[in-house]
Amino acid sequence: MSDKFKFDLVFQIGLCVNDLEAVMQNWKDLVDFDHSKIIYRNTKDLWEAGQFEGADMYNGKKVKPWFIKYYRFDFANLDIEIIEPLDKSPGNPYSDFLIKHGNGVHHLGCKINNRPAFMKKMEELGIPPMLKTEMGEVLANGEKKGCVFYDLRDLLGIVVEAGNVVVGPLASHPLAGNPSDYVDR
Repeated sequence: MSDKFKFDLVFQIGLCVNDLEAVMQNWKDLVDFDHSKIIYRNTKDLWEAGQFEGADMYNGKKVKPWFIKYYRFDFANLDIEIIEPLDKSPGNPYSDFLIKHGNGVHHLGCKINNRPAFMKKMEELGIPPMLKTEMGEVLANGEKKGCVFYDLRDLLGIVVEAGNVVVGPLASHPLAGNPSDYVDR
């Protein structure tokens, strides 16, 4: 048996930007896609409603809670997530990215065949979770919708979001393995 982990699906491209509204308007003006599939969320609102956990951790350490606002939409069979941190000062995964890189691709959302084994492998390699969040209600599989980000830029050139559900147009793909009661929209 191989010690390698398997990426079953790449389902999302996450972009981090300084001005969410301007970038979203540019997408609407310049790119042909279904605007009816746009989702907007603000994690501070979700946090205050008790529907978001993990905004107080970063690189395995407790930090001042950080929040983002974001749009998600279907594009070319992938989920595009455009994220703007609410606080742009240093100290969270999105503001630090913007300070260092400016607008750009922040992460790839991936379905990983054996997520617990992947997380264990990251621990063995000494790579802490960049962030780990959960949101919403408990699903049929006993978990909330959640994700763990690992900064693998030094090893693979990417930040990986290992989600326990697949979102966007690939949510119903046979390899997604989403819980029976999961609804993406």
